[in-house]
Amino acid sequence: MNKNHIVPTLGESSSPTRKEPQSQLGVEQYLSTLSKTRQEKEISLEKVIESLNFSRSTLESLEQGNLNFIQYPLNYFFTRQYAQYLKVPFPKQYLMTHFKPRDRS
Repeated sequence: MNKNHIVPTLGESSSPTRKEPQSQLGVEQYLSTLSKTRQEKEISLEKVIESLNFSRSTLESLEQGNLNFIQYPLNYFFTRQYAQYLKVPFPKQYLMTHFKPRDRS
């Protein structure tokens, strides 16, 4: 065995770990950022609705940072599609599970 090779021990990973968002609040803030980006690029809601075939209520709820703008896991895919449309990088640390609505109990 190579003396320079380090064998990972239990609980350690040899690959870099994904940085998790602090909370769903980070995702909600990201959703709101998409609204600001759309406005800065002077893209109308109507143009987005026409291009992506989103309903007005879905798009408005998404831009308000509401994770419940559409059912999970579709909210994750809609957000990715909208970010791609706006040419805004989608944070790699956001996993589909971060878009799961919190229990209201």
